[in-house]
Amino acid sequence: MWRVGIYQEREEGYRRAQDQVTTYLSDKDFKPLAEMLKERLASLDPKKSIAFLTRVAVMSPGLYHMSKLLDEMKGKTRVTTILCYPGSLEGSTELRFMDLRDRDALGNYRVKIYG
Repeated sequence: MWRVGIYQEREEGYRRAQDQVTTYLSDKDFKPLAEMLKERLASLDPKKSIAFLTRVAVMSPGLYHMSKLLDEMKGKTRVTTILCYPGSLEGSTELRFMDLRDRDALGNYRVKIYG
């Protein structure tokens, strides 16, 4: 029996509930987030369209890493995609998600960061 949400969190703790949601968003036996995004962007004309990914703070603190999504989307769309990333810039190439001090700042050479 699959239990998720507040019931699972109450019974098994936040970490376990977070891990379950991460599985739902990552595992090909369910519906991976990158696959859903690819399908959504497939109907757009890359010459006329821009996609904005917003409200990604709902993935905090560790449901699904945006760097993982960007890596998984490599080569799956030609639509210009702008990720509105809630975080702090460190140096010129690294971002810290939600400015959470217990998270490492991550960089990605395939993306441009505008602050």
